[in-house]
Amino acid sequence: MVGARRAPGAENELMTLSVLLVDDNPHFLRTLDRFLSVHGDGDVRVVGSVVGGRDAVAEAERLRPDVILVDLKMPDVPGLQLLPQLRRTLPNAMLIALSLADPDEFREETLAAGADVFVSKASLECDLLPAIQRLASHEPRPGLTSREG
Repeated sequence: MVGARRAPGAENELMTLSVLLVDDNPHFLRTLDRFLSVHGDGDVRVVGSVVGGRDAVAEAERLRPDVILVDLKMPDVPGLQLLPQLRRTLPNAMLIALSLADPDEFREETLAAGADVFVSKASLECDLLPAIQRLASHEPRPGLTSREG
């Protein structure tokens, strides 16, 4: 199971995590949607995607997803500016920052901006679903890429 949480008051009932994707590259959004659909074991469901950061907060407020994946390098509204807005709007959402950059380059800024975890796009296939699972189960996060590190 990737990242399902137990429904409130239901000991054995698991919920599917809803996911919002935010990136300036439509091709990457489609690829990520397919990846989560195929490899998420039904535990994650993409409920929306936003091209660029400009409409991300409004869409997050409308959809109220459990998880928001945010690209850091967007030309209209950079992820580092968007993350605090998303954190204020949905304080309980799991915010995962994405970038092709080395995690060490953005670690402090990303976590200070409100992300729970940074996942490099270069290692997305290996690291994204485990990161979602850790966040959903409230397991301790690895020190190099998380706020609690």
